[in-house]
Amino acid sequence: MESLFAVQDEDVVRGQLEHRRAHLSERTSVMDAEAARAITVTEVERVGLERLDHARRQHRYEGEVAAVETRLAELNEKLYGGAITSPKEATSIQTEVGHLRKRQDDLEGQVLEIMETIEPLDGELATLAVTGEAQDATIAAAQAVLDDTEAEIVAELAASAERRDVAVAGLEADVLARYEKGRPSFGSSAVVRFSGTDCSGCPYSMPAMEADRVKSLAAGTLSDCSECGRLVVR
Repeated sequence: MESLFAVQDEDVVRGQLEHRRAHLSERTSVMDAEAARAITVTEVERVGLERLDHARRQHRYEGEVAAVETRLAELNEKLYGGAITSPKEATSIQTEVGHLRKRQDDLEGQVLEIMETIEPLDGELATLAVTGEAQDATIAAAQAVLDDTEAEIVAELAASAERRDVAVAGLEADVLARYEKGRPSFGSSAVVRFSGTDCSGCPYSMPAMEADRVKSLAAGTLSDCSECGRLVVR
C-alpha cells in the first residue's frame, strides 16, 4: 500500500503547487504595475487631447494672421503703388489698414497666450513619458520574475507527475479506482492508516466491532471505513 500513499502524497503536492501558482504574489505585482501604467496612459491621453485642442486653436489663429498679413500687403501695394488718385480712397484704405493691424495684434496676442498654455502641457507630457518608461521597465522586471517562478512550479509539477506515474504503476487498477472515487470527497486523506483501534481519518472513534474487524485483517490490507467512508490500510 505504500504506492497508494505515494500517489496520495503526490496529489497533495500537485494541489499545493497549483494553489500556489494560482495565488502568486508575483502575479499580483505584475497586475499592480500594469494598473499603474494604465493610469499613466489615461493621463497622457487626457493631457494630449487638451494640448491638441489648444494646438488646433493656435493653428486657426495663425492662419488668420497669415490672411491679415496678405491683405495688408495688398493694401500697402495699392496705397503706395501710385494707383490711387483719390484722397477719399486713400483714407478708406488707411482706415482698413488700421483695423487690420489691430486685428493682427489681437490674433498674435491670442497665439502667444495659447503657446504659454501649451508649454506646461508639453512639460507634463515629457514627465509622463519618463514615468511611463520607468513603469514599462517595472512591468518587464515583474513579468520576468513571474515567468521564472511559474517555470519553477511547472517543473515541480512535472517532477511530481513523474513520481505519481511511478507510484501508480505499482497499484492494481481496482485499488486506484477506489482511491480516485474517494479523493473528491476526502482530498489529502482519501486513504489513511489504521492507528491503534481507529481509522486515523475519522473525526470520531470507530465502533468496537468495526475496529476489531479491521484489526483482524492482514497487515497492508485495504479496507473501507464504515464510519467515515475513507480507505483504511491495516
